[in-house]
Amino acid sequence: MPITRRLVRVAPIALSLVLLTTPLTVAGPQPQQPPEPPKSRPSVEVEVKYVDDSTMKLKLLDDKLELSTKYGVLHVAVADVRRIEFANRVPADVAEKVILAISKLNHPDFKVREEATAELKGYRERAYPLVLKALKHDDPEVSRRADEVVKFLHAKVPAALLEARDYDVVHTDDSKITGRLTAEVLRVGTFQFGEQQLKLADLRTLRSGPAAASEEQVAAAQAPGNMSAYQQQFGKEVTFAVTGFTPVPGANPSLWGTDVYTLDSNLAAAVVHAGLAKPGETVVVKVRVVQSPPQFVSSFRNNVNSTAYGNYPAGGYEFVRR
Repeated sequence: MPITRRLVRVAPIALSLVLLTTPLTVAGPQPQQPPEPPKSRPSVEVEVKYVDDSTMKLKLLDDKLELSTKYGVLHVAVADVRRIEFANRVPADVAEKVILAISKLNHPDFKVREEATAELKGYRERAYPLVLKALKHDDPEVSRRADEVVKFLHAKVPAALLEARDYDVVHTDDSKITGRLTAEVLRVGTFQFGEQQLKLADLRTLRSGPAAASEEQVAAAQAPGNMSAYQQQFGKEVTFAVTGFTPVPGANPSLWGTDVYTLDSNLAAAVVHAGLAKPGETVVVKVRVVQSPPQFVSSFRNNVNSTAYGNYPAGGYEFVRR
């Protein structure tokens, strides 16, 4: 029993020592830790092709792209993008100048009409969509001069640059999404100039990843030299992988026609002439067999000369624009 009493007496003393040695905490606001800086996502390396057919390798700094579609607005992670085919975009300032020039095509002063026509030709593919609409103008002088500009552009500008593209097409590994990118510029990083803004109006295509052949290229059959094996198979469409080339200056490129070529025309020369490939570049094209026009027209495009030819009963071929 004496031992028990000693323990009882010691307990209050021990409790007092604990209270004296334990620091008191005061309730109140605690200092907040500074928030961690957001982790920057790695940039995505891409290759872009401009409307003038030049290319450049860049780093895309945006995390997501906003795409307006008929089903709503989508936000596509840049890391998932494999390819973008950009819609035709005419900068607002250029569009204003083109519209003004079209309005002068029926000016009372002949000199003003001539200058306006030359100005429209100078805008090349930028003017093309608006000049096409002017073909149906009520004033015959406007329509006539618009037709003159269109024919000039067909002869001087690669057909691929005149292709009407109203929507952007975004490709991922498992999707192909059509819509309209809402941004006017992309944030990019360049080795030479640091961070820059890239106008969508200046772009034709974008692709990410190494410059490896696409699945479409792998699946496509290697192109024959020409389409002679498809005589009179009008309407037939075939897909080929074609490596473009430009013949040696002075050599006969074996090419007859413009946009529509005779069946015995060299395919590799035709894709360069049509503006679908550069020399040495492999592209996948869909070719359609068509009936022969009354006359195959000659032209000089992209350093390739095509020759005129009359009716070719076996037929001709054209590239199907996508």
